[in-house]
Amino acid sequence: METTRTLNSLALNEEAVIIKTPENSDLSRRLLDLGFITGTKVRCVLTGPGAESAAYRIRGTTIALRKEDASQIVIHDHRPRG
Repeated sequence: METTRTLNSLALNEEAVIIKTPENSDLSRRLLDLGFITGTKVRCVLTGPGAESAAYRIRGTTIALRKEDASQIVIHDHRPRG
């Protein structure tokens, strides 16, 4: 069964797939420019002090996001088939 949640809930070294980003806002344009696109795998690689920010590995790049921004990205758990 597929579990949906927001990007800010991703634990360190956990991987997921983006299923929805915010629409029609300055943030949505910024996220698209950074590679946060539906269907893309993302992994949490670093958390900041007080968990107010985190760094995510996406499309070969590491991007830091504030918790507030990451909470607007919907993801589902990614488990390799095998």
